[in-house]
Amino acid sequence: MIAKFLIASRYLLVIGVLGSIIMAVGTVIMGFGRIVTSLKRLEEMGGFSPKASKLMAIAVIEIIDLFLVATIAYITAIGLYRLFIDKKNIQFPIRIKINSLNDLENKIIGVIIAALAVAFLGTASGTADHYAILNYGGGIAMVIAALAFFLKYNKDDKKDKPTD
Repeated sequence: MIAKFLIASRYLLVIGVLGSIIMAVGTVIMGFGRIVTSLKRLEEMGGFSPKASKLMAIAVIEIIDLFLVATIAYITAIGLYRLFIDKKNIQFPIRIKINSLNDLENKIIGVIIAALAVAFLGTASGTADHYAILNYGGGIAMVIAALAFFLKYNKDDKKDKPTD
């Protein structure tokens, strides 16, 4: 009886899947809104001045960061669905192969590292305080190093093979 309950309770993760999809959609909408407002701001600034170019570059980096965050939410939704809800009856994009929690972690961490790098570029291009950039970049570098360490030493191919 407990085993049947545990097996059926995996469907609770549908809430996580739907929540992740809603977050991905919301973040993409936010990114699109930022595109529109950035173009309006560029028009208000009078075109292609150096100041407008710098502001547009910062906006582009921030918008890309939003889309990377949306990607994390989407990959999480796909991974949770594939691992806990329905492994066989859905076709996912060919590049997203998630057969274990380790696969899901690796995909998410890869996108997080890219998002951190983009966030750093946005901050570095938006401030003139070299010490603040150094501190911010050092913090991000430490997080990326920790994530890279996790990726390198969390690989246990023998234990993590899918059992279909």
